[in-house]
Amino acid sequence: MNRIFKVLWNAATGTFVVTSETAKSRGKKNGRRKLAVSALIGLSSIMVSADALANAGNDTGDGVTPTGTQTGGKGWIAIGTDATANTYTNVDGASAAMGYKASAMGKWSTAIGSYSQSTGDSSLALGVKSVSAGDRAIAMGASSSASGSYSMAMGVYANSSGANSVALGYRSVASGATSSALGYQATASGDDSAAFGNGAKAIGTNSVALGSGSVAQEDNSVAVGNSTTQRQITYVAKGDINSTSTDAVTGAQIYSLSQSVADRLGGGASVNSDGTVNAPLYEVGTGIYNNVGSALSALNTSITNTEASVAGLAEDALLWDESISAFSASHTGNASKITNLAAGTLAADSTDAVNGSQLFDTNEKVDKNTADIATNTDSINQNTADITANTDSINQNTTDIAANTTSINQNTTDIATNTTNINSLSDSVTTLTDDALLWDAASGAFSAKHNGSDSKITNLAAGTLAADSTDAVNGSQLFATNENVSQNTTDIAANTTSINQNTTDIA
Repeated sequence: MNRIFKVLWNAATGTFVVTSETAKSRGKKNGRRKLAVSALIGLSSIMVSADALANAGNDTGDGVTPTGTQTGGKGWIAIGTDATANTYTNVDGASAAMGYKASAMGKWSTAIGSYSQSTGDSSLALGVKSVSAGDRAIAMGASSSASGSYSMAMGVYANSSGANSVALGYRSVASGATSSALGYQATASGDDSAAFGNGAKAIGTNSVALGSGSVAQEDNSVAVGNSTTQRQITYVAKGDINSTSTDAVTGAQIYSLSQSVADRLGGGASVNSDGTVNAPLYEVGTGIYNNVGSALSALNTSITNTEASVAGLAEDALLWDESISAFSASHTGNASKITNLAAGTLAADSTDAVNGSQLFDTNEKVDKNTADIATNTDSINQNTADITANTDSINQNTTDIAANTTSINQNTTDIATNTTNINSLSDSVTTLTDDALLWDAASGAFSAKHNGSDSKITNLAAGTLAADSTDAVNGSQLFATNENVSQNTTDIAANTTSINQNTTDIA
C-alpha cells in the first residue's frame, strides 16, 4: 500500500481509473518503453478534506462512489458520505454529487456541497444546502434556491423561483417570471421586473426599482425611491416634446415651459426658481385679479354692464334717425322736450339751437309790434275819420301822422331785426357728433353736426315760452311766430298805404 496512485478519467470506457504515478509512456525513439498501467482494481481509499478522514470506497467499473451510492448505469460521480448521483442510461443522464448527503438526481445535474440538491435537469447546486430544482437552473451559495426553469440564484439564501429569473445577493428574491433581483434582500416579484439595490422591491409587472429601498409598486413603472425617501435623477438629456413623445424631460425644459406660460399670461406673471409661476395681476374696472378665470368673469360683468348702459343710452340719448336724416327727440315713441339748452348764438351764419327764452323774447317783441300796429291802425282810422269830418284837424293829423311814421319806421326796423333773428333761429338747430347729440368742449355747447354736415333735430316737443325758459322750440312754434311777423308786415304795408293816401288827401 506504499505505491502512489492517482485517479484519472478514461474517455474510452467513460469511467475513472486508478493508475500509478510512476508509470511512463512508451516512446517511439527510445524503443517504446513499456508503459506500466495498473489494472482497475478499485479505489482503496480517498482523502475527504472536510474531516481529514480517509473513507473506503467502491469501484464498480461504471463510476466512482467513495462511500456514496448509485442506482446503476454509467458516468455518475458521488463523492461524500451518503452522496447520491443519478446514472447514465437511455432515460437519465449521468450526474455528479459531491459532499455530505449531496444529491444530484436531475439528468446531467451537479450538486456540490453538504446537503446540496440538484433535482432539475442540467441544473447546478453549489453550496451548503443549495437547491437547484428548476431545469437548467443554477443555485450558488449556502441555502440558495433556484426553482424556476433557467433561473439563477447566487448568494446566501438567494431565491430565484420565477422562470428565467436571476437573484443575486444575500436573501435576494426573484419570484416573477423573467425578473431580476440584485442586492441585499432585493425583491423582484412582478413578471419582467427588476430590483437593483439594498432592499429594493419591484412589485408591479414590468416595473424597475433603482437604488436602496426603492419600491416600484405599479405596473410599467420605474422607482428611484419610496413613499418616504425620494431621489433626484440628474444629468438627464433633454427629451423630445411632441404629441407622441415618451421621453423624460428635464427641469430646464419644465422651467422653459413655465416661462412660456408666464409670458402668455402677461399681467406681470413670472417664474420662480423652482419652476412655479407667480400669479399675474389683471386690472379690470376698479378690481384687481390674480387669475385668468376671475379676470374674465369680471370682464364679462363689465361688458354686461356696458351693454346695459349702451341700451339705456340708445333709449335716452338724442340719436340720429337715418330715415329722416336728422336727430330725433322721440322717446318711447313720443315727441319730447330738450331742456337745459344754453342760449344759441343769434347771427346770420349761426347753426346753434335756440332755447325757449330766446324765442319768448322774440315773441314778446312780435306781440308788442302787433299791439303797436293795431294801435297805429286804430289811430290811422281815427285820423282818416277826423280828416274827413274836420279839416281843422289836418295840421294836427299831419303832426300825428309824422309821429306815426316815425313809429312805423321804428317798427319796420324792429321787424327786420326780428326776421333776422327768426331766420338765425331756424338755422341754429345743429346735430351732435355721429348719431348722438354730444357736447362739444371746443365750443362749450352741444353740436348737431353729423358726418361733417349740419343736420336737423326732429320730433321736438313744443318748448315752454317764458322769460326764464331754457327749452328748445320746434318749427311749429317758430312758424307761428313767422306767421305773426308776416301778418305784421302786411298790416304795416296797409298802414303805409293808408298813410300815403292820407298824405295825398291832406295835400
